[in-house]
Amino acid sequence: MLRHILIMSCFLFCAQVLTYGQCCSAGNPSTFSFIDHTSLKAKSLLFSTSYKYGFSDTYYQGNKPADVSFYAPANFSFMDLKVAFGISKRITLQAETGYFFAKQQENPVPFPADKGFGLGDATLCLRYRIYKSMKHQVEITSVAGLRLPVGVFDQENHGVKLPITVQPSSGSLVYMGGFSVAKSFTKSKLRLYSSAFAEFPQIIDSKNFYYRYGNLYNLSIAASYPVHRLFIPALQLQCELRNRSTREKGQVVDASGYEVISISPQIESVFPNDWSLLIYAELPVYRFFNGIQLANAYKTGIKLAKRFSL
Repeated sequence: MLRHILIMSCFLFCAQVLTYGQCCSAGNPSTFSFIDHTSLKAKSLLFSTSYKYGFSDTYYQGNKPADVSFYAPANFSFMDLKVAFGISKRITLQAETGYFFAKQQENPVPFPADKGFGLGDATLCLRYRIYKSMKHQVEITSVAGLRLPVGVFDQENHGVKLPITVQPSSGSLVYMGGFSVAKSFTKSKLRLYSSAFAEFPQIIDSKNFYYRYGNLYNLSIAASYPVHRLFIPALQLQCELRNRSTREKGQVVDASGYEVISISPQIESVFPNDWSLLIYAELPVYRFFNGIQLANAYKTGIKLAKRFSL
């Protein structure tokens, strides 16, 4: 059954579905962590915070670097806070928000850089454990939620509006949903994880923008092997696809939409009293962009988590 589910998810989410600037894309930047994608025990609480940094310096057209005559890198610096609560053995409620210390896009000389900062989006989601087998050590979980544009949007610099890609909030209400499968192997200690996830942004109709980001589809496969509780290496393979964006009257934004495959090496350490620390990097291995777009070079981050039993 597990094999069939994994095969179906790969076919479904690796179909041809084509955002907008990888480094400064819409919404809060995400971090993969096993603890964020499995259900909690009833009456248990999980707090986590993470710091993330991303950098982009190369423009792509199709799957190759574009021939541009200027250098205009971008970067972001972001911190988030997540809280998850196990309502029952099947249902987990999770909320998160974050703050951009900087979300910056350089411009060709002599134009100044576009700099955004402030509160990002807020996310509320509900995870439901569909199936769990202690005998086979398999857990299947579904998730559904909303991303709320509660943060800073329509930000201006000296009366000039900032580009939508450096606004701290995406400015869009986003519907989200997906499922995950986790499998453990007692004899080898190996743990496998797969998730399929989708986001459906709604139209932004604000003072400065009328815009709709394309739908986002994400497929992740990961494996971890605990060598020691202080050294648990993991490797994630992620496929991310986004449709083209649209403007007024359904006008398609040509320089939007992408296909990116990346790998993410990670090291987790588990400490006494249910503390854990995760360090990770995200490195693209394949990129395809419609039109000419700035592509992410790398992302890196650190995550601290603490569990409580109530």
